[in-house]
Amino acid sequence: MQGTSLDISEFMAFVGKDVPQPEQYNYGVTRDSIRHFAYAVPDINALYLEDDYAATTRWRSIIAPPGYLYAHGSPAWLSKFPGIRDAFGNELTNADNATEEWEFLKPVRPGDTILSYGKIEDATIKKSRKLGDCVLVKEGMRFTNQRGEIVAKLNSYSFRFKGSDVASNGGVGQSYPPLPEGQFTRNVATPPLLPGTQPTPVRRYDELRFFEDVNEGDELPLWEFGPVMAFDIGRFNAATIGTGYDRIGRTGHIPDAFAPGVLRIQWFGAMLSRWGGPNSWVTRISQRNEEWVLVGYKIICGARVTRKHMVDGRCLVELDIWCNSELGFRTNSGTAEIELESRSAPAPAR
Repeated sequence: MQGTSLDISEFMAFVGKDVPQPEQYNYGVTRDSIRHFAYAVPDINALYLEDDYAATTRWRSIIAPPGYLYAHGSPAWLSKFPGIRDAFGNELTNADNATEEWEFLKPVRPGDTILSYGKIEDATIKKSRKLGDCVLVKEGMRFTNQRGEIVAKLNSYSFRFKGSDVASNGGVGQSYPPLPEGQFTRNVATPPLLPGTQPTPVRRYDELRFFEDVNEGDELPLWEFGPVMAFDIGRFNAATIGTGYDRIGRTGHIPDAFAPGVLRIQWFGAMLSRWGGPNSWVTRISQRNEEWVLVGYKIICGARVTRKHMVDGRCLVELDIWCNSELGFRTNSGTAEIELESRSAPAPAR
């Protein structure tokens, strides 16, 4: 790119190489790993938590929520490969998620073993108004079970940049009001929800939704969460990467603690699954991060049906999806697809 000061020649040597993730947080899928993930989202769907209830659905057993595979693998390690340097030879170490495109192919159940594989698909030098000289990295992931079947695919995009340059240009998250003078964060300390110290969360039993009852233009019930606090971020990370914290304090270019971009997949998955009911199957979620989700504010997810059609006997519904801050601006937008049952032809057990 003309006028850039970045050198990515060494990084490009990694492009196209298919490699297993160095170490996954989880390999085996258990009832507990699914339960911990569902609590962390939170998506207290009985389908993920109760054997007897799950046995009455088309799945015949507990299955994992959309996005659960973050508990087994993540593309974050791909975006941090060395070899992206500025004109002075300094490594660009800041990496932030931009876009995710998930395709869910098969249900994941207790007893499965999941392996994740990653590949850097491409890297392109960009010049961003907010990030300055940066590199857009495309990462590909696939997840297989113990039978070698691909259960899900993920394409993601992340930016590599120099945080100090962003901070000197005013930082990010500028849609939010500035922190009051002398206030370090809007985070409010939350007492830990230790096992046995709080009531068991009330399970959600969703109603069946049939393909025939859906019309183009229908809007889904809003899914609201928050205000998001550092405890919510830590709880999610504890279920996925084995640590109860992640950037809980503010950093140089970000004005406060924030929810990682990958959490949006879980929020969208919870909204779609609640609407679709226990026999639905979320086949695809694609979303783009437009603004940071900082702590101290509620988020509201919504969706609208854009198309319904049949493919090889499957009843598919396409949707536009979005996530807004309670302050009125959009944080995320994208598309999704969900498979529903037909009254005339119930979906086969899987």
